[in-house]
Amino acid sequence: MIKVIAKAFRVLEALHQLDGNGVRLSEISVNVKLPTVTVFRILRSLESLGYINFDGASETYRLAQRLKDLGQANEAVTLTRLARPGMMRLLSEFEQTVNLAHLEQGKLMYRDMLEGLRSVRMQPIPGTFLSLANSALGLSILAFLPKRKAELLLQSSGGTTSLSPVKKRALFIDLEKIHKAGYALDNELFEKGLRCVGAPVFGKEGQPIGSISVSGSSSILTHRVTLVVAKRLMDECGQISAALGHSTAGATSGKKARSHKLPAAE
Repeated sequence: MIKVIAKAFRVLEALHQLDGNGVRLSEISVNVKLPTVTVFRILRSLESLGYINFDGASETYRLAQRLKDLGQANEAVTLTRLARPGMMRLLSEFEQTVNLAHLEQGKLMYRDMLEGLRSVRMQPIPGTFLSLANSALGLSILAFLPKRKAELLLQSSGGTTSLSPVKKRALFIDLEKIHKAGYALDNELFEKGLRCVGAPVFGKEGQPIGSISVSGSSSILTHRVTLVVAKRLMDECGQISAALGHSTAGATSGKKARSHKLPAAE
């Protein structure tokens, strides 16, 4: 029985590594070095349990959402725990509200908030969903996803259904700029008088799984100030990404970072 379980996990690991547009039976068999008949039986069992999907048209297999959901809650808890120290440093340095969001099943979940001393009170509370296209938290995630995946997320959330072709094109041009800069800027998209700076947090597979933003009055978060905030925010997100296993994250130590107290309103 233990050998059968071990083989099943090898098949799942192969699907995870090879899954792009689906994987054929023969490819899996070669990868796990097991007979095709054995792999087929394992796949049928996993399919009947709802952990993989079979596409009859292309004769390919892929991991089902049910299996991906098993680790979702744990990922959210881990992200929240790892993000809290950096969020507290940002709060201490800038005295503005710091927010955390997590991408869950194609939706942006508002996970945590540290309210600033000089903040504009925000309406969302942890546990609610946010707009992907109308928040710095969402835009900073979309900008680092493959374009097709970003389009699918926007479509499923209704983010592009009301956009004209011209506005949709403009949105993706903005996402390219955000990708180049490394952070997103929300100028009163979410709430009048509120400006947010958001940056993505990456998982071990190199894709954004969440984001953090610093938000406050647009009179305090001026252009000059947002540049300072953005740099520190990207540093902290880089550290969290590294802690999550993202190998290319090049963050500096938050403990060594200089304090950047905000200047008086300009």
